[in-house]
Amino acid sequence: MFESCHSAQEVAHIYRGLGFSVSCLYERVSLVATPSLGAVVMPAGLGRKVHQELAAGRRSDAVPIVSYSRPNREWVFLVGPVRGRSLVARTVIQLAEKGIRILESGERVWLPMTDHPTGWYWESRPSGVLVIPSRTTVIAVARQLLQTNPYAVRR
Repeated sequence: MFESCHSAQEVAHIYRGLGFSVSCLYERVSLVATPSLGAVVMPAGLGRKVHQELAAGRRSDAVPIVSYSRPNREWVFLVGPVRGRSLVARTVIQLAEKGIRILESGERVWLPMTDHPTGWYWESRPSGVLVIPSRTTVIAVARQLLQTNPYAVRR
């Protein structure tokens, strides 16, 4: 994906070609969460199961997931807009207790700058901004997995 890139601006150009609105800051590429493009962060163990469920159920063809190469890392799912009602405060607290966070508008998501799994890297590469799952879908799958197996969270 980035084999021909030599600068943050060249990497940003590739992301823009996929439809992502990115910016360069400190020679790094990032996107800023908005109501139409956000992120859901969860422990890697649960994230792996959510990703498998989304892929198996064909709920989304592409599920872009960013992670960082360190122990106990989290998975950052890039997600589309909310479908339906917003989450109530109690639900947000319950999700937080399981290590699930929803990035608010204005929060930054650092994106991978290389194809190598050092630093930030893609667990699952994006194919474009128009084919990502909604925030509602990702959270619903995580909640379903946690209800059927409350110990699904492995950090």
